[in-house]
Amino acid sequence: MNLTIVGTGYVGLVSGACFAEMGNRVYCVDVDEKKISGLKQGQLPIYEPGLEAMVLRNHAEGRLLFTTSLADAMADTQIYFIAVGTPPGEDGSADLKYVQAVARDVGRLMTEYTLIVNKSTVPV
Repeated sequence: MNLTIVGTGYVGLVSGACFAEMGNRVYCVDVDEKKISGLKQGQLPIYEPGLEAMVLRNHAEGRLLFTTSLADAMADTQIYFIAVGTPPGEDGSADLKYVQAVARDVGRLMTEYTLIVNKSTVPV
């Protein structure tokens, strides 16, 4: 199965690496070009025990791909995960602007039935 995960922080990168380890082809998308460039070169932006080896192995085997282009990732994907940050607003509530922006972008680009999974922290 082909999956797209938008956001390459703790939630997105770890989820993507685990899905790739299970044999899925995973596109990890992020707007941060420096982060994506580093990931392509094997430089992880976070530390989690065992993650580096898993990312390197799955990237080398073509199951874990990194891009800044949501459109490119969506060309051959069945399931989309939104795993972007939800920084606290001034009142302490979750700022949903990044989640909403990704949802709008996916909505504009999708051409068929699409399953979207939210892995970001949002209120019910």
